[in-house]
Amino acid sequence: MERVLYDYHVAQSIADNLPYEEGRSLDERRYEMEEAVFRKHHITRAEFDSSMVFYCSDLDRLDRIYKNIAERMERDAEALGAVTDEADLYGRYTAEGDTANVWVGRQVIAVHNHGSEHLQSWLVACDSTWLAGDDVLFSFSPQVFSRDLISSLYISLVVTYTNDSVRATTLQCTSRSNNELRINNSEGWVAKSVAGHFYMPIERDPQRSVTYVINRLSLIRFHKTQEWRDKLNPVDTLALDSTAADSVAAPQGRVIGALTDSTQHRRSPLEFREQQDVEQKINVVKEKPYQPVRRRKKQQKQRRSQ
Repeated sequence: MERVLYDYHVAQSIADNLPYEEGRSLDERRYEMEEAVFRKHHITRAEFDSSMVFYCSDLDRLDRIYKNIAERMERDAEALGAVTDEADLYGRYTAEGDTANVWVGRQVIAVHNHGSEHLQSWLVACDSTWLAGDDVLFSFSPQVFSRDLISSLYISLVVTYTNDSVRATTLQCTSRSNNELRINNSEGWVAKSVAGHFYMPIERDPQRSVTYVINRLSLIRFHKTQEWRDKLNPVDTLALDSTAADSVAAPQGRVIGALTDSTQHRRSPLEFREQQDVEQKINVVKEKPYQPVRRRKKQQKQRRSQ
C-alpha cells in the first residue's frame, strides 16, 4: 500500500503541473494519471478505495505509511536537485524560536463522510513560550479518496486568549493542494489555547463514500519583535521605586495625620487617639438658686403658721 500511495501522489502532482490543454480539465488529467497507477499495480479503483477505508480505521499504521512516503519523496526530490524546503515550507521549524512549529498532534488525520469520523477535533494548550501579539498559521495538505462523489471538507481554526476573547476563521476545502488558515493578533493579546476541527457532512448511503486524508500538518506561531512589544507596553517611569524614601521627611517626633515620622509604620486610629493630649476636666458644682431676703422671710412665716 505504501508503494501504491507513493505512485498515486506522484501521479497527482504530475497531473497538477501539466500544461493546460483546451478541452481537458484538471480532474480528467488526474483521473488518467491515477488509472495508470492502478494498472501498474494491477488493482482497480474500487480495491484502492476499499483499502483506504481499511487503513483509515488504523491511523497509527497510516501515520507510519505517510511518514515513509514523505521521507522517500524528500530523498527523491533531493536526488533530482529540487529544493525540498519549498515543498514543505514550515516542516523544518522546531518548537523553539521566533517562528516555531508547535503542532503536537498526529501527522495524519482521516475524515470520512460516514459514522463518527466525519468530525475530527484537536486542541493545543499555550504555555509560557507564547508572547503578547503572537500570530498563528495552520497549514495542511488534504488528499481526497472518493467513489464518484464530491464532498467538501470544512476546516476551522480558533484561538482563545487570556482575556477570554476568541478569534476564529473557517475554510471550505475541495482542493488537494496545500491550504492555510491564519489568525493575526494586532492587539497584543496572549493566547491561552488554539483549537480546530475537520468536518464533513454525513452521507447516509454507504456506496457514496468519501475519505479525506490530511497530512503535512503544521501549527506555526510567529513572535512579534521585541521592539513591537515594547511599544505595546511602554515602561512606566513613575512606577519605578523612587518613592522608597521620602525626600521631604517630617521632623523627628512630629505626627502628620495618622502617619508617624517613620515611613515604615502607619498608625491605627486607636493608636492615634491614645497618643493625643489628654483633656483636663474640671468638676463644676452647681450652686443653689438665689432667693431675695423678703421672699425667704415670707416662706418662713408660712411654715410657722402651718
